[in-house]
Amino acid sequence: MEPVMPEYESRLPPSPFSINAEETEPSDESSWLDQTTYWADETETYVADTVHDFSTYIDHSLAKEENEEELMNKSYVRIRYKPEYTHRGYFDSDFKISARIDLPHTKRDWKLILETDPDDYDSLESKQRALTPKSSSTTSGSDAIAGFRLQNAHWGEWKTHFDVGVKFKLPLDPFVRANLRRVDNLSENWTTQLKQELFYFDSKGLGSLTEFNFYYGNNNDPARIYKFSSSAQYLFDESGWELVNQIELFNRLNDHHLMEYSTGVSIDTNESDPLTNFWISASWRQKIYKDWLYLSITPQLDTPREFSHKLNPGVLIEIEAFFSKNHHVDRLNRYVPDPTRR
Repeated sequence: MEPVMPEYESRLPPSPFSINAEETEPSDESSWLDQTTYWADETETYVADTVHDFSTYIDHSLAKEENEEELMNKSYVRIRYKPEYTHRGYFDSDFKISARIDLPHTKRDWKLILETDPDDYDSLESKQRALTPKSSSTTSGSDAIAGFRLQNAHWGEWKTHFDVGVKFKLPLDPFVRANLRRVDNLSENWTTQLKQELFYFDSKGLGSLTEFNFYYGNNNDPARIYKFSSSAQYLFDESGWELVNQIELFNRLNDHHLMEYSTGVSIDTNESDPLTNFWISASWRQKIYKDWLYLSITPQLDTPREFSHKLNPGVLIEIEAFFSKNHHVDRLNRYVPDPTRR
């Protein structure tokens, strides 16, 4: 079942960041805002069309039969920029580009994947909180990867993704990744999700991530969802466990605004002081232009081990652009996953 965004009453005034979405070519007397809007529309159209044309060419070259009906291509490119400032850690930033090239004419649901900065070996806390990776982490850096993904295959009551590809470094670094997910309804309001990821890069070795989530959603208040999660990551080259326990609240205020609240604790069993961090944060997320440009601002307070568990206030900003001709997604939508049982 596709997630359907509920109707919301407007609880907020118009945002100063919102841009008028009318697409009119600017005249000589048009305002700066009109010119900016026109430039944004032209840029989005150009990038989305380029991605669509390229992916359609790849799909038709690999899989389309001569007389076969053309299928909708839902390829996309996503660009993220995340600057972060903390009182004790100062300034850091992260820039990522990822792409999914749809191949609808393949017999199975294959995708071509491209990523500039894979996060497989980032710390578990960075993954679960979508943080800017620290320079001292075990992340593989900014080496891009490319490969193929077999998506949404069923294995009993599990849904699976399987990736195979190579990292663009010398010597070339092949990798494989497998993702299994199972979702079950416990009651009308409670849902469980179990996720298991295995990943192997030739230069790094094997890694495993296990995640167990509880969702609580009330049909009388569909704009508000609670998520309780416990996760564990094991990197075999480090021979140690990372653990994260987190509570989150997603509150969709209206069509353009989402609030997310998070608190949790992270643990690293390899350290003499296993408590890595305790945090509390609140994120304000907003559509700033149509359904493809988003902004989030996250004030946070944590007590990291690297600063002797002293209070470390900070703020994380994220700007995200999502380009696709046919794959229009509401990036603010949060929903309880559907059961995987067929």
